[in-house]
Amino acid sequence: MDYQNVFQLTDQERNELFSALDKIAYDPAGGDAYIHAIRSAMITHLPHRLSAALSQQKASIKPRPYLILKNVPVDKEVFFSPCPNQYTPSAKSGNISENLLVGISSLIGEPYSMYFEGKELINNLIPKREAKKEYTGLGFDVELDFHIENAALKHLEQFNVSPMGLLLAGVRRDPHSPMTRISDSRLAIAQLSREDVETLASPLYSIKLPYRWRQSTQAGREETALVPLISQNHVLPDVSAVFYPGMIAASTPRAEAALERFYGLVKENAIGIDICPGDLVYIDNRFALHSRDKFTPSFDERDTPLRWVQRVFISASLWNHRNLNQVEERIFSI
Repeated sequence: MDYQNVFQLTDQERNELFSALDKIAYDPAGGDAYIHAIRSAMITHLPHRLSAALSQQKASIKPRPYLILKNVPVDKEVFFSPCPNQYTPSAKSGNISENLLVGISSLIGEPYSMYFEGKELINNLIPKREAKKEYTGLGFDVELDFHIENAALKHLEQFNVSPMGLLLAGVRRDPHSPMTRISDSRLAIAQLSREDVETLASPLYSIKLPYRWRQSTQAGREETALVPLISQNHVLPDVSAVFYPGMIAASTPRAEAALERFYGLVKENAIGIDICPGDLVYIDNRFALHSRDKFTPSFDERDTPLRWVQRVFISASLWNHRNLNQVEERIFSI
């Protein structure tokens, strides 16, 4: 892990931030007044070293693959884990985690959500028994292998709403919690041969659309045309690789071999994070891939899962979302 990407709040900084966030009512729809209030509070109360790092990330001149914030404020009590797709204020004593996610994300870009990921701005990633085999944040009986979030959408001009980044917060921890792994693709690209890099940067691969997008009559297809997996700029690459099963098809043996070598180096260069309460993790989805280990969830006395991670998507702007249906101010559907 590169500790230049890790920021630790002091207890005093954490407590002051808690007090500021506790005064703001969370708006699940992400209304303009709420976003403005949260953004203003973060500008006022966030330590300068952290706000400077977020500003640099937003500018994207020298973007970091990830940012890890430690000792951030958390809700005083968590009573149970809710149904992932249902807003349940009674699950916690407040909305500190939601406000923190929205506040930090609003200093990097524009927070938003897709309706099928959850009916509010913040998504709840909680294991579900009926979804255990799914390659989503709700599954657990499969490894959610390295991927760029909504990678195929980068190649659909009308629907290019692949997030610039995603922000994760630990709300509740399972004692058998899986590791979240992050890999800076630039490290892997630097270790590949010139021929492999040129192959990966050529239109030799088709990428399956995310499952829910395939069901959309608007998208109207199941996979992309033949596209490159990395952009021509290898110093600041735009990557669209997905390594869980059945998501990428290579059109030639050379393309398949280059893909396998790239995958091996992505795994080799990964770092692992156990996202606990008090942790906030930002992943730059343009060039950093992430994964989640297979695991066996634990349950509390109410039979709700002990693992609860929250997520928000971040875009540089919401201009590309104009072709989607706006369910709420910052919640969109296909």
